[in-house]
Amino acid sequence: MSELNEQQVALISAYIKQHGIAQNELHDDLLDHVCTSIENQMDEGKSFEAAFEQTIKLFGPGGLKQVQQQTFELLTEMNENMKKVAFSFGLTSTFLLLAGTIFKLMHWYGAGVLIILGAGLLALVYLPMLLWHKLKESPRDESMMHISGFVGLTLTTIGVLFKIMHWPGAAVTLLSGMAILAALYVPLFYFKKYKSSANKSITLSTGLVAMTCFILVFGLMSVNRSTNFNRGILLVGADLEDSVDKAANNEALYSKLEGNQNAVALKATVNKSSTTLESFRLELISETEGISREDAKNAKVYLLNGQDNFDIPTHILFGGEGEFSANALITSLESFQTEILQVYKPEIRSEMAAILPFDFSKTYEMSGHETDWETYHFRHIPLSGVLSQLSKMQLDIRNAETQALLYLLSQSAVSESPSGDQGASEAQSL
Repeated sequence: MSELNEQQVALISAYIKQHGIAQNELHDDLLDHVCTSIENQMDEGKSFEAAFEQTIKLFGPGGLKQVQQQTFELLTEMNENMKKVAFSFGLTSTFLLLAGTIFKLMHWYGAGVLIILGAGLLALVYLPMLLWHKLKESPRDESMMHISGFVGLTLTTIGVLFKIMHWPGAAVTLLSGMAILAALYVPLFYFKKYKSSANKSITLSTGLVAMTCFILVFGLMSVNRSTNFNRGILLVGADLEDSVDKAANNEALYSKLEGNQNAVALKATVNKSSTTLESFRLELISETEGISREDAKNAKVYLLNGQDNFDIPTHILFGGEGEFSANALITSLESFQTEILQVYKPEIRSEMAAILPFDFSKTYEMSGHETDWETYHFRHIPLSGVLSQLSKMQLDIRNAETQALLYLLSQSAVSESPSGDQGASEAQSL
């Protein structure tokens, strides 16, 4: 098989460039095509000159310029179609992200799905298509700038998505994307602008402003929810849980009331209410974290990834009339208060009812409007806050239990008073 030497290949390359082929990729494709055709004709016995002349005639009357013109027209049409597709994806992702943001602010159901779809289209479809266009249309020395911008924006988009959805790794991904934008894309972009700018001082100052904005964003991200602030909130919940455990140690008091039917009924009522509240806690942790109820029993609140999530707890408590709805919780607590009042004598029950821990008829002021008990305590509250509220309720129940036990003990002491026994014996002796 015939093979062209370096001089012949150089001659063909120079001919192609002289006849108006300016695009590098088209030049390389034509050079390969022409060389292959000449080598095939030389295998049939033709000379290099005859084979070269015959190959050039194959391109038609317009020659190589016609090929380049047709190629440009085809590429332009393809680029226009690709731009339209990219624009539609960009517009769709923008619409989904805006809609998801509005749903998130209004706490409407489906916000997470809209944001995931919008961010997915942006990071996985629109940005890759945009990068492809930029690499095709721009000089090769700008490739690093476009690639760094693509990687930075993709990581930032994914990081924001993870942050909104309370998924692990959000902070690392978001900071990595912003670091790439700040350290690579912005300097390369403004360096390019600086070289071609007529007013270099304005371009330089604009670049410095952009870098300052990135630094401010980094600072705001660290200040927004500091570690110490989170620790302070979670510490309250942990202390409440410890108080609940301590308040549950009433067995010594129950032992002094052995055989007392009111004490038996009180213990059953308290255990039932405490179990209900604990079930609510486990359900909220399980659904928010995506773990089993068994794993939720051993979960520490300060280690939960979704401790700031308020969408899932709000949806569980206010999304219907199920077992773990806010209305079901109120029904359980109302039943507890009704049953614990039976411990007291009828003549003092109204006074004791006034000091019971839960007043569901009370209204609260929130954002300039009056709201009911369940909305004030649970709606749009992050998981850590909801769990703290449930722990406080468990503590209130245990405190009410202790108060009732002390009342029963006092009644038992009065009925078995030594002075009363002594008076009875003295009466018998008389």
